[in-house]
Amino acid sequence: MQPNSATLFSWLFGFTASSLLCSGLSAQAQTPDSAYYGYITVTPSDSAQSSGSATNNTQPTLVLVQPQTVAATPEVAQVPGVNPLKILGRSYIGVGGNIGLDGEETNLGEGSVVIVSKAGFAENFSLHNAVMFGDETTTSLTLSLNFPIKTPVTGQTIVIPFVGGGVLLQPDDDWEADPLVSGGVDVPIPPRFTGTVRVNVAFPEDDETDLGLVLGVGYNLKLF
Repeated sequence: MQPNSATLFSWLFGFTASSLLCSGLSAQAQTPDSAYYGYITVTPSDSAQSSGSATNNTQPTLVLVQPQTVAATPEVAQVPGVNPLKILGRSYIGVGGNIGLDGEETNLGEGSVVIVSKAGFAENFSLHNAVMFGDETTTSLTLSLNFPIKTPVTGQTIVIPFVGGGVLLQPDDDWEADPLVSGGVDVPIPPRFTGTVRVNVAFPEDDETDLGLVLGVGYNLKLF
């Protein structure tokens, strides 16, 4: 038996309403932390048709999916000035100058241009180097113990005092090596530089000492 015009109109109305509502909802932009609705479905209920019985009209049933909440991805808090790689001040190379304070046997007692460097093997152990250019080229090599001072809140290193010992090499004097004691402080300058202040004391002879103050700025490197 063919459906009457009322049944066809009900089906067409339900199908059209469902299509329009689904299209409108799917076109809406979804943003984090906002509620969204699923599809609205139309569920027609078909009446049993029997031969010789009157045809019942079928009304469309609209089913609304309950709203859900999309959780936004939490943002990681960033503390300004904190170096996440924790390599700030570990190693660097740069330039500076030496101020002679006492002595005349080596370049430590004279003013000169200096290439400063530091190779950080660990947080508390490093090699501080300096090459001084003057009347004679002089190189200082110092194994140092570092004592970094950090802020209690963020753990950021603000200053690194150090002390150590090594040798002062003079290539122009057949690579003469004199005992050397050094101490100073490295100051991280975020995000990529480190300032350094060093006091070097060399013992070229039994009754002589040379004293120099090195000031410099280095560019941070990641060596280890």
